Amino acid sequence: MNFEEFKDWIIKYKVWVIVSLLGIGILIFWKFSSNSQDELVSINSTSATSVSQSNSLSSSAVSNVSGSKNDKVTCDISGAVKNSGIYTLKVGARIADLIRAAGGETAEADLSSVNRAILLKDQDKVYIPVKGENSPLDTTASQTSSTTSNNSGEKIHLNSATIADLQKLNGVGQKKAEQIIAYREQNGPFKSVDDLTKVSGIGEKTLAGFKDQLEL
Repeated sequence: MNFEEFKDWIIKYKVWVIVSLLGIGILIFWKFSSNSQDELVSINSTSATSVSQSNSLSSSAVSNVSGSKNDKVTCDISGAVKNSGIYTLKVGARIADLIRAAGGETAEADLSSVNRAILLKDQDKVYIPVKGENSPLDTTASQTSSTTSNNSGEKIHLNSATIADLQKLNGVGQKKAEQIIAYREQNGPFKSVDDLTKVSGIGEKTLAGFKDQLEL
């Protein structure tokens, strides 16, 4: 085909030639646009993943720091234990756990006035008396222990005291307080503070440790 014939062919089929060129152009544009969008989505996805991982790491770090500060209590124990000193225990530990951490009580220890079920708080100081020692006030000398009412001179009314009130007495935990309330409900008001020895688990020695905190 010479030039004149090609020219005539172009003129004759120019509509189809134009349509074909437009189609090819549109196809190329669509392909380029699709690739660009895929790359943009990929970049955004990678960025979002990085931000999410960064936030997760930051949150984990904050949680670890917070947990390390709040899940321990450090307490001091002295008296009739094998290894007096300062010990760090998990939150929720009780005086019994602190005694074990100190190697246990000695043979001379008098645990009758020690409420080993008391939950420890940070900076608590616990003293374990020896037999024959008359110092019940020092048994659990915590800043927030039940000695507060005794130190302030406040008296607890035995015949109207609640379980919470009775737990302010030296060496009286929830169980003994409940026993006192139960005895009072079954037998009527106490006629004297000494009647507490009729309550199961309270002997004269135990009563002596908190008798001066009570009144009828």
